Amino acid sequence: DDPAFILSVGRAVEKKGYDVLLRALALLPADLHWRMGHIGGGEELSKLKALAAELGLSGRIVWKGAMAQEDVLDHYRRADIFALACRIAGNGDRDGLPNVLVEASSQRLVCLSTAVSGVPELLNNGENGLVVPPEDPALLARALEAAIRDPALRKRLGDAAERRVREEFDYHSSIRQLTGLFEAEWQKAS
Repeated sequence: DDPAFILSVGRAVEKKGYDVLLRALALLPADLHWRMGHIGGGEELSKLKALAAELGLSGRIVWKGAMAQEDVLDHYRRADIFALACRIAGNGDRDGLPNVLVEASSQRLVCLSTAVSGVPELLNNGENGLVVPPEDPALLARALEAAIRDPALRKRLGDAAERRVREEFDYHSSIRQLTGLFEAEWQKAS
């Protein structure tokens, strides 16, 4: 009976693809029980709120604005799904690997995103997240529907995402990797 809580964190700017995410949400079947929270400011916020209203989504979305990191962390822990529809903006601007995807993954939160820039370095579709091509609201909607309808899928992918972050993306792992590279270079030079 509880709606699935979809969370997205990021500035409301073109490269984050919030218009694509809203269009995907509008394509979800009427029988799905969900709500979404957005955390962040940004110059496109008023335009996105207007689009949400136009798409009939206003009653399901809460625009929370900017928040302190500890409050964002609390939202990650309460969410069921994290969604970010990254894209390459018209001026070429794009994310590398959005920190919010790493943060959400570290909290065992299943992430849905797009195959842009560094996202596929963190998320492997069907293994530790759901990844679709950018600019495709229909495919994003299918991934969202699958995650909303299947709590076991969310748990499996969220657990795998957390393991991947701990093994490959935390600072201890990075220090070990750098140490190994420096030692290998030192051995070559000796």
